Amino acid sequence: MTEDIRWVKTHCARMDHGGCALLVGVKDNRIVKVKGDPDGFLNKGYICAKGIASPDRLTHPARLKHPLKRVGNRGEGKWVRIPWDDALQEIATNFNRIKEKYGPRSVGFGVGMPKGLDHFVLIRLANTFGSPNVIASQDVCHAPREITGIHTCGFYPVADFHHQSKLIILWGSNITSTNEEGEICSLLLKQITNGTELIIIDPRKISLVKKAHKWLQIRPGTDQALALGLLHVIIEESLYDKDFVEKWTHGFEDLAGHVKKYTPEMVSKTTWIPPELIRETARHYARSKPAVIQWGNPIEHHIHTFDMTRALICLMAICCNLDVPGGNIQALDPKIMKLGQFVRADLIPDKRKEMINAYHGVIPRFMTVPPSFFKKAILEGI
Repeated sequence: MTEDIRWVKTHCARMDHGGCALLVGVKDNRIVKVKGDPDGFLNKGYICAKGIASPDRLTHPARLKHPLKRVGNRGEGKWVRIPWDDALQEIATNFNRIKEKYGPRSVGFGVGMPKGLDHFVLIRLANTFGSPNVIASQDVCHAPREITGIHTCGFYPVADFHHQSKLIILWGSNITSTNEEGEICSLLLKQITNGTELIIIDPRKISLVKKAHKWLQIRPGTDQALALGLLHVIIEESLYDKDFVEKWTHGFEDLAGHVKKYTPEMVSKTTWIPPELIRETARHYARSKPAVIQWGNPIEHHIHTFDMTRALICLMAICCNLDVPGGNIQALDPKIMKLGQFVRADLIPDKRKEMINAYHGVIPRFMTVPPSFFKKAILEGI
């Protein structure tokens, strides 16, 4: 009976980056129902398939509920159950044995796609142990945009879907299939219903193309050229916000000089997008107030990520769509423990100089080691 269900407020985590507010129905100490919480800031009651399936992590028959120790040869699949205390003690003993013999930097702490608090708990463990090297896939997922944002404008510009925008550009972001860091597709769909215009920049004809005013079917890996082409049109036609540029930007004349050669005709040869469509898109973005760019991970999947991200932030800035409601904004952290304090950054004060990344000259703010660098360190002794 539904009256026997006790509803608990919580949030979705680990199956995604987390943040969607949930209402979880509990009966006989088991989760029997999950639904979106209408009071949730990000999802406003929306829930995706991951949220609905999340109880399976607790109840699935294949879930590992206790430590297992190998008793046969590697690959034989022979295991025996051991107590938690024994497992933790054996792991700690081996960690300390390796640390004593080879030093803390001899151990790397690996993680898959970092999601939620577990990523920062792992960094805290590594820092406490004394190892500066946490290996993760951040080099192709989120971190390049965040770090480049800090270097370019002082913060990571996120799309503000909580305020109505005149125009939304989805740049390599298939948001109805995969949400990222609070950019929930239900908020975008509501905006479209309320009259927000949409431009899609994506090699694939994603489902939202049918709702878009324009679709730029870009050649993969040429995003930077397109961004420079858009900047060229906006600056050449004086469509930029002159007051904002004068008061809040540095180096505008250098930028104007740099993009002068990136005409739509030149950019078209690289991107495979017709010159006139490039012009129309630039004008559409510059004249729409406010306009927002929702960018996805694909723009980080090539070697021009840093310059590409800087170009897009310049685009936001000169059109006065940076840090305005309905544009790309600085999402302020809540008043909780600072990240550095939580991960015990104080234990390795020179971490950026000790990481494997330092050998390769990686931007110091990058807090994890790309798997390719870690593999190289093992094979080549770097």
